[in-house]
Amino acid sequence: MLYQLEVERKRHGRWRNLIVAATGTGKTVVSAFDYKRVSEEWGGASLLFVAHRQEILRQSRTLFRNVLRDGNFGELMVAGERPRDARHVFASIQSLTALVRSQLSRFSPIAYDVVIIDEFHHAEAPTYRRLLEHLRPKLLLGMTATPERTDGLDIKRWFDGHVAVELRLWDALEQDLLCPFQYFGVADGVDLSRLTWSRGGYDLGQLESVYTGNDARVAKVIKALHEIVEDSQNMRALGFCVSVKHAEYMADCFRRAGISARAVSANSTGSQRSDALQGLRTGEINVIFSVDVFNEGLDIPEIDTVMFLRPTESPVLFLQQFGRGLRRTEGKAGLTVLDFIGQQHRRFRFEERFKALAGGDRRHIVQQIEDGFPFLPAGCAISLDRQSEKAILDNIKGTMARLRSQLSDRLRELGNVSLREFIETREFSLEAIYSGSRPGWTVIRRQAGLVGASGPDEALLSKALGRMLHIDDPVRVDAYTKWLRMPAPPDVRQLDERQVRLLNMLHFDLWSNSPKATSIQASIERLWANPNIIGELRELLELLGERASRLAPPSGLEPEIPLRLHTATLARSSWRRSGKRPPSAPRPGEKA
Repeated sequence: MLYQLEVERKRHGRWRNLIVAATGTGKTVVSAFDYKRVSEEWGGASLLFVAHRQEILRQSRTLFRNVLRDGNFGELMVAGERPRDARHVFASIQSLTALVRSQLSRFSPIAYDVVIIDEFHHAEAPTYRRLLEHLRPKLLLGMTATPERTDGLDIKRWFDGHVAVELRLWDALEQDLLCPFQYFGVADGVDLSRLTWSRGGYDLGQLESVYTGNDARVAKVIKALHEIVEDSQNMRALGFCVSVKHAEYMADCFRRAGISARAVSANSTGSQRSDALQGLRTGEINVIFSVDVFNEGLDIPEIDTVMFLRPTESPVLFLQQFGRGLRRTEGKAGLTVLDFIGQQHRRFRFEERFKALAGGDRRHIVQQIEDGFPFLPAGCAISLDRQSEKAILDNIKGTMARLRSQLSDRLRELGNVSLREFIETREFSLEAIYSGSRPGWTVIRRQAGLVGASGPDEALLSKALGRMLHIDDPVRVDAYTKWLRMPAPPDVRQLDERQVRLLNMLHFDLWSNSPKATSIQASIERLWANPNIIGELRELLELLGERASRLAPPSGLEPEIPLRLHTATLARSSWRRSGKRPPSAPRPGEKA
């Protein structure tokens, strides 16, 4: 993670960086070591560390002191405490907000070299936004487990739409940083396919009416609980509901079934919430049914069971709720997750939750479901009953079938935007546009009615661009981009050995073993006959260069060999998949 931050700064010149890492995986530790490194390089650096809770600030200051080996490092600015020196400050957002309001003219935007903000997903709140708009540090570091917000606002705008470091849930589990889980998808027999769907998802009032008072569904929930959980009388569980009425109904049903339960919501008083949480810790209460109050900020490692009692499409919300039970504690073998699944609306997307759990794109998720999830981290398992598996597969495959039309329909709505602007909508990735049998940007633009006549080799070259997503070499990105900006193809006879080798690499990326390009000169002349592809390749290379994740130092080989260390060189061409030796590259004037 520290290396990736170095790449962002030294290769890409990005000094505003976002760390995305699962809860409990050490984001604050990374920030402390990163500050130590930067401070040593700069000969000292002032620091402002911002969080929203006093406990977080005290723990963070202690951690920084340990990393820096300085027991006097840092002052607190929270709950009435005020710093004296104010060079290294751990401040609550509430205290800073009051300071900015009362002493804005005295609070210099460049007062701090390094600003670190914990739980950065709150950045679009007015208090955080006002602070971020005021500060101008040399280095800004944001930290969060869930960068995506349920309200659609994009916190990545503070980082030019970029995430510097990611340690997602499956990686954290693979590294044994979190508690292993056993996830059970259980069909509940509820049909939601005809419910009203808007931009925000299901109509909550309709969901409430479907679930509340549904004794048959509750009976299935309790039956599944008894079958899956070894001892429901000793579990410590959270159940996530659609509304206050639904939570209260579930708590009442569980109590009548002999399971100690309580409902907690925004309507509950502070003492009621505290009493319920204490009862859950001690085992006096077996399950708390809640409504959007324990999505974050809840630290009860003893929680060993989570129940999803409403459809949750948002990967942010799903991971927040899922993560309530992933913290380790002595005597806790693992987390049991029960997800009650009905027939969903066609616009509901199951793929996002399984991407969050297992990684991969739609095709990988489908394959994993059909194969029984063979590649999960050690100790983890996902089990779907027959009906829930069918509902999920039908949903994901239906989404896949609609993807091509979704791409062109969305582009038609946005208008004649660039590839960058389309990607920055956050709805589709480069892989969604190019991987597998995906059509490519030019084809999508033509389907949207934004491109005129095609070039002679456009179909072949559109597929070839999907083989170029591996490129992360600054030498190739710069050289190819320079050539592609020329009105006519370069004359191979006027190029040196290094440039010819670069063209050889481009040749095989684009044409593979196609007989159409019989020499290097013929290859690039045919490419220039496809102006739409030329423009697309320029845009693609720019994005690939920006997302490169390695420093790529010189190889130390002879100057005419255009290779860099730690970069991908060869495309995923047909000969590589077959294991055969690659053909010799054609020299200028030679036949391929």
